[in-house]
Amino acid sequence: MSLSARVQIAVFGLSGLVALALAGSTLAWSAERSALAEQIETQLNARHADKGIRHQVTIKTPRAQWPGCQRPKLTLPDGNRLTGNMSVAVQCERKQFLQVMVEAEGRYWVAEQAIPAGEAITRSQIGTRSGPLSKLPAGLAFQPQEIVGSVASRAFRPGQPIIASQLRKSWRIKTGDEVDVILSGEGFRIRSKGKAMSNAAVDESVRIRMASGQVISGNVAVNGDVVVRQ
Repeated sequence: MSLSARVQIAVFGLSGLVALALAGSTLAWSAERSALAEQIETQLNARHADKGIRHQVTIKTPRAQWPGCQRPKLTLPDGNRLTGNMSVAVQCERKQFLQVMVEAEGRYWVAEQAIPAGEAITRSQIGTRSGPLSKLPAGLAFQPQEIVGSVASRAFRPGQPIIASQLRKSWRIKTGDEVDVILSGEGFRIRSKGKAMSNAAVDESVRIRMASGQVISGNVAVNGDVVVRQ
């Protein structure tokens, strides 16, 4: 074998070793990256377990700035944001922050037909859709009990996602209604009559004008009574 042939083989062999080393380094980096991203995903999924959402996290912070330990302590940002750019606190020896992009998929509720503003929503008027959530409005309703029986505070078009903040509870008491007022305390319970000064749903506070002209506040019970605790 000529000298030039031996040199070529040696060069090719060295190139192969370098390529293998780089590939191994890339695989190790990917595995570590995946483990840290999965740790963040696990905490996000647990936070939103009641919504049945699955998250996918991409870490945007450069690798050189990641924590050095295997499983750092994580602190998610406050609030109920489901997707978008977030800052996650991570701590090994010291606390630092990672910038991440969060995507999510899940099942949400939409209007199956036109729902006018002011109408109480029934189960037959809504249905589910599944898919990515990043381009949908914030505050989606994920449970039917959030929606059914509530009143639409704005009109919904067919196929439009239901937003929790665009719903209100059905009024149990309306302005001007004559209501039973229950004054209760230690050792006594008095029933009287009064007139509601505003609309109120069950468990909400309402002001009542008594026959004497006195104005008191109490909470609305399921049966429509207003309970005032002394």
